This record gives sequence, C-alpha cells and structure tokens, in this order.
Amino acid sequence: MPHRTALLWALAGGTLLAGCAESTTETLPPAVPPVERPAPGPLSAYLEQVDAGSMARIDEDRTRACVADAGFLYWPDDPHNELSQDTLPFARAWGYGGLSISVPTAAEQNTAYAGTLSPQDRERYEAVLDGCATAPVLEPAQDWASDPDFAGLHADYEEWIFAAIDDPRVHAGDAAWSACMSEAGHDVATPDEAELQASAATHGGNVLFTDDPEVQAAEIALAVADLTCRDSTGYRETTRAAWHTLQQEFVDAHREQLEALVDAHAL
Repeated sequence: MPHRTALLWALAGGTLLAGCAESTTETLPPAVPPVERPAPGPLSAYLEQVDAGSMARIDEDRTRACVADAGFLYWPDDPHNELSQDTLPFARAWGYGGLSISVPTAAEQNTAYAGTLSPQDRERYEAVLDGCATAPVLEPAQDWASDPDFAGLHADYEEWIFAAIDDPRVHAGDAAWSACMSEAGHDVATPDEAELQASAATHGGNVLFTDDPEVQAAEIALAVADLTCRDSTGYRETTRAAWHTLQQEFVDAHREQLEALVDAHAL
C-alpha cells in the first residue's frame, strides 16, 4: 500500500494492513526524533476506542509523553511508520522507508539511544521506562467488524472509506503539490504516484531493499522533495481538514450507531 494511501486510511480511522519491513540487523543510531501523533478526526475518535491496534498506539504515545516529561526520548512502536515516515528528517535518512533502504525499528532506536547515555542517566532512563510503561492492550474476544449487531454500520463504513479516498476534497491539495514537485524536477501528479515511482525503481518493486547507491539516492531525493512540497503548499493541512470534514459527515449520519458501538466494544 503506498505510504500516502496508508496515511489516508489512518486519517479515516481505518485499520492498516501492510507488510512490515524487515528489521535491520545493525543497531543504528537514532536519526529521527519521536513524533507526536496528531489529534484524531471525529470518526477516528470513535473507532480508536474499539480497535486494539489503535489503543496500543495510544498507549505507546502516552509512554513517549511520560518519558519526555522526565527529559528523555522514547520511540513508540510504530510498525507502519505512519508518523515518523511523514517527516523531512526521516526522508533525508531513509527516503520513503522500506523501499530501497532498511529502516531501524522503534526497539532498535530506543536501544541505540540508551547506549548514548551515561551509566547514571541510563539507570534513570530504565527506571523512567518502567514507571511509564502501560499494561498491554488485549485483543477483544470479538472484533466489532464481525459483530452481526453492527454489520450494517460496518458495511456503511466500508462503502464510505472507498468513496472518501476518491473524494475531490481529499485531493484538493494535489495540484499545488504537483506544481511544486515539477519545479523541483519531478513529474508526478500525486504523492501516491511519487512513491510508486520510487518503488518501481527498486528492481520493479519486486525487491524490498537494494544496495544500489543510485537507487537509494534517487529515492531520498524524491521523498525529500515530496515532503518539502507538502510543507510549502500546506498539503497536510488541506488533506487533514478534508478528511475531518468527511469523517464528520459520517458521524452525523451514524452517531447513534457509533455510540452504541463504543458502549458494546470499548476496550
């Protein structure tokens, strides 16, 4: 799934289903600071309460904030990199992440960070981690999507999400972004197309990682231009605002069902 599409699903409150990148065998030094998750949209605020994966991510974010309050850094477990991947520091180091360049896991980032601390600070860090840790989120006995009482809601949600991905409001920022990319020397119409172009360069997309420095450099250059243009054109803000509007429309049409869903399946 292209990275931007994955982000759109995240904005929509959908469950992301994507292949996890292989873990790097070398513990790399931290290169990208932990990223704070943006506020959820109106629909996401409901669905996060009934999704074990979302709740686990929320708990990881709470751990990050708790550790930060003590003056340390913590990289939340973020298997799809949907947060850190959407930053310029990440793009400069790893391009789109998981295409031509292997990306260190959160655990590897945390281990590397701990290794940079003095013995005294490392002892404090480990004590802070223990104090900030939350209990693991258990998978519910029954996923709400398979609950017959909410079959109609789930069907409406699936229909909505696929229609929303193609809604013109979601793509209102594409033209300005594409013009910016053209000025940077990249002929692409959408962020999805940019990532697909990078993926195709990786031996036709059939191999995840490559040692070819030209392929890696090209991916990094494209990803950096992509993120730079998102910043300069207000692409993120435009897209997020559109998704929040679409989510609110779904909530307004299904509020009673969503409230009943939370009552029945909240974790």
